[in-house]
Amino acid sequence: MLVLLGLGACSPALNWRRVALGDLALTLPCKPDHAQRTVLFGGQKLEMEMVGCEADGALFAVSRVAVPPGGDADRLQAQWQAASLLQMKAQGSPVVAPLSTSAQALPLRGLVASGQVADGQAVQARLAWVAAGAAVYHFAVYAARITPEMAEPFFDGVKAR
Repeated sequence: MLVLLGLGACSPALNWRRVALGDLALTLPCKPDHAQRTVLFGGQKLEMEMVGCEADGALFAVSRVAVPPGGDADRLQAQWQAASLLQMKAQGSPVVAPLSTSAQALPLRGLVASGQVADGQAVQARLAWVAAGAAVYHFAVYAARITPEMAEPFFDGVKAR
């Protein structure tokens, strides 16, 4: 019994696991919650699928929206980016940065931004978007301080299925 308790005490804060969403496989550091909701982009109602979890003081989330027939993935991505930065009250200009270092991962270029959460607390964010198949995906890590141990496995784990 003491051995089992000791093993539980040594469990890592970030317990990475594989998860699928649409055409992509990704990694999350904890058991994900799944949700779906209707969002408004460019005056159009779209269904968004989400997976995410909280671990080690950070929120990890991946969202997917199907590009409507005749829609423009680049335009949807730009609208989504603007909405994400507005919601976190991004301060200054976000920095464009490569977020994936693994040769196996999708080549994600994204944004590094600072802002505030709803209660006014400071937050850092690593954000990325990619079009894959007939959908646009959004990847996000939010925390008071984002470490490489949080961000690298998350973004390096994004792969096409």
